[in-house]
Amino acid sequence: MGALASSVALLGLMAVEPRATQPARVDGTVFAMIDQNEWCPGGSVYLDLHTVSYMMYPRQARPACADQEFSPAIEHGILDPARLGAIQDAYLEARRAGLKRKDCELVISNGGPQAVVITAPGYSAATPEELGCWSTEATALHDRLFEAFGKQR
Repeated sequence: MGALASSVALLGLMAVEPRATQPARVDGTVFAMIDQNEWCPGGSVYLDLHTVSYMMYPRQARPACADQEFSPAIEHGILDPARLGAIQDAYLEARRAGLKRKDCELVISNGGPQAVVITAPGYSAATPEELGCWSTEATALHDRLFEAFGKQR
């Protein structure tokens, strides 16, 4: 086999090689209140799934939130790649299924408000105020965000 044929064969193999190391790019953003806490104000996060950058008001531990003088610093960063795939998958499922369920359930909670808002070019949706009306997919997205950003400061 000549050099040209070898090069063509090699290029053909490279073209079908799966790209499992790089997750698919998702154009969209997520805003979520990431804590339902009866004692302290909840944290929140804004995540751009295209750039994978976030801005977060962190959750506060009870001693910190009891201090009237304490003002938490806003955190900026890039999402840990190990968490990216799960959040992207949950975002896409929530977008596909919607954030509201057809039949609401009664949910009694002593915590503060929770919310998830998702956007994309030409699209936006928000969870209902009543937790019992959230879709399973909206709850799963909130859970993935809490796992990634819910550590108390």
